[in-house]
Amino acid sequence: MEVKVIAFGKVAEITGKEFSVTASDTDTLKEQLAVQFPQLADMKFAVALNKRVTEENRVLSNNDTVALMPPYSGG
Repeated sequence: MEVKVIAFGKVAEITGKEFSVTASDTDTLKEQLAVQFPQLADMKFAVALNKRVTEENRVLSNNDTVALMPPYSGG
């Protein structure tokens, strides 16, 4: 499935702010990104699918939006 990816913070510095990828699920997406952008392999970041943060593997559908967000802390 082709999905839109929006990246923030350090992740965006590595990948660019917006791009499209083809992946069947979020785990596959993360694996593809680690190959394409080796700096991401050891980086921790949150994944949100259609504005909902998920820690589990989720199936992707055409036109889904995935956000990649680096860790953040409040103050």
